Amino acid sequence: MMKNICKIASVSLLLLLASCIKSDYDTENCPGLYTITPIVPVELQQKKNEFLPNTNTSVMYPGGEWRKTEVGPENILELTKGQYRAVSLKGESEQVGLQGGVFVSVSSADGAAGEPGDFVGGYIDFGVDGGLVDWGVINYDLQTYIQTRLLTLKVKIEGDNSALVESVTATVDGITLSRELHNAFIENGERDRYPALSTGYAAYALDAKDADGYYTGSRRLLGLDANAGQNLVLTIHYKGGFQKDFNYEITADLDGFHTREVVTPWVISIVLRAGSDFTATIEDWKAGPEEWIDARPV
Repeated sequence: MMKNICKIASVSLLLLLASCIKSDYDTENCPGLYTITPIVPVELQQKKNEFLPNTNTSVMYPGGEWRKTEVGPENILELTKGQYRAVSLKGESEQVGLQGGVFVSVSSADGAAGEPGDFVGGYIDFGVDGGLVDWGVINYDLQTYIQTRLLTLKVKIEGDNSALVESVTATVDGITLSRELHNAFIENGERDRYPALSTGYAAYALDAKDADGYYTGSRRLLGLDANAGQNLVLTIHYKGGFQKDFNYEITADLDGFHTREVVTPWVISIVLRAGSDFTATIEDWKAGPEEWIDARPV
């Protein structure tokens, strides 16, 4: 494979050189040969600098024109002098948008976050110098990052009125709707929260119990807004149409959401005792990465 790449590079360079000479160009205006190689997020790599294939990649050329581009070590690009930006995504849903190649967003309805998908992404800015300096192919690695994480809510209701409960719904506010693409999920990253460009909330429908009797639901999020606290509103729906809200401030329960065990869901697990007067007392409360929550004493 490497021999084939070298042959392609040599033939292409000869053609480029001949074209430049024939057209009376100075060498600064001749294109060079480049590759852009998206790299798997460090947390997901099976080997160092693992190539991420089949990405959705666009390149912004000098002058601001964006072109959807096939990239990777075998896709050689002819680039002329100027400044470029390349952005690669993989796994994003149709509800994800990009602005300028560096700002990512998820669609929302009345402030409720849409579903961004389990995706990775990143971008790189690089300059191309004029002139045929050598006869090789210059590569730029494009590091990608984990862009979303599951936030799972688990609620068990015990006590006098537990048999009257039909379902539980919930909202969590202070949720990022748009942000800088590199303000992602990085294991042991320098910052746990970044300011969002826009903020909304995540809505949950916890209408089914798991095997342990917890009403459970998950939402995949772009992140948490550093400029807003996170608040959980649980709504217990009883038979007969009666419902009651319970508010909990959960900002501290989400410390580490962007930086701890980022490949696993973050779980908030709650056990409530429902009294005969429709009050709810907290019996148990746990928050953290899923493997922490599931850990059992030996």
